[in-house]
Amino acid sequence: MANPFTLTFGKKPIHYIDRLKDTQTIIESFTQEPSSEQVYIITGLRGSGKTVLLSSVTKKFLEKDDWVVADLNSEKDLLEGLASELYQNGKVKSLFLKAEFSFSFHGLSFSLEGDEPVLTSEALIKKMLDRIKAKGKKVLITIDDVVSNEYMKVFAKTFQSLIRFDYPVCLLMTGLFENISKLQDDKSLTFLYRAPKIYLSPLDLVAVSESYQKAFELSFDEASKLAALTNGYAYAYQVLGFLLFQAGKKEADPAIVSQYDQYLREFVYDKLWSELSMNEQKILKSIPSSAAIRTRDLLSILGFDNSYFSVYRDSLTKKGLLYSPSYGYVRFVLPRFSEFVTAKTLLTF
Repeated sequence: MANPFTLTFGKKPIHYIDRLKDTQTIIESFTQEPSSEQVYIITGLRGSGKTVLLSSVTKKFLEKDDWVVADLNSEKDLLEGLASELYQNGKVKSLFLKAEFSFSFHGLSFSLEGDEPVLTSEALIKKMLDRIKAKGKKVLITIDDVVSNEYMKVFAKTFQSLIRFDYPVCLLMTGLFENISKLQDDKSLTFLYRAPKIYLSPLDLVAVSESYQKAFELSFDEASKLAALTNGYAYAYQVLGFLLFQAGKKEADPAIVSQYDQYLREFVYDKLWSELSMNEQKILKSIPSSAAIRTRDLLSILGFDNSYFSVYRDSLTKKGLLYSPSYGYVRFVLPRFSEFVTAKTLLTF
């Protein structure tokens, strides 16, 4: 039997916990008449399930006859990509493919009956959307792992224009907090700052327990011990399940935990750590264990005043590394991250 868990980022495994609330929120907002929202941004740290949620929502819209899905790559010319995706989509291709008139644009050949040549990809897209709208269809544009580059900035400005002129388009994007933050800080893209964001929270531990219970034929108590090791972190849930299934084991013995730590460290934690500022690293190193610590005690250790500390606490919270279980306390979010930080502290020369 194939391993029902996966180590591959973005791939939907056999054992997968649906984020039903987030999925339903996006679908209902986009499909209302009129749409209550036309943009959603899914954000969270690496391995939190952003791409899998995007894929899950995309699948729902692909099943709808009145929706066209265009999936774009933020590292390439997004407007050219959108024009190409719309033009070649099987649901709407017949609206554009006509022999009477054809032209090429940036290496792409198009045919639009009775139309004059267009000189920009934005004008071409609007002509296509006019016909799509006339047929009562809408377009969902998806972009996974957005980055702040010129392609994205030009596309965002065009999309803002499409919304303003009431074109039937919706946009669903995923991205790391720092990349989304850089993009929305552009003063000309304020609509992205106001766009609703879905910050992916940890998975429900009861759901994780039930998944392990089913996968390994365990009692709920046994499965709950495994779930507790994941802290609800989506990638950790997959890694632990993958290692247990691969080894033919039903409990996380020292050998499994050692492998688990190595996968989390090499695939996620080392990268996360390298992207933190020195002060962010200093704060994390000052948290003594995986248990919650009082903020005032942490401030005493660090020698920071509260306003200075608040800036970094907010950043680390949005990056998915810290959270406040109760007022005046903070703790780590990620599983066995305390052990990782301790090792980093000991290895600092």
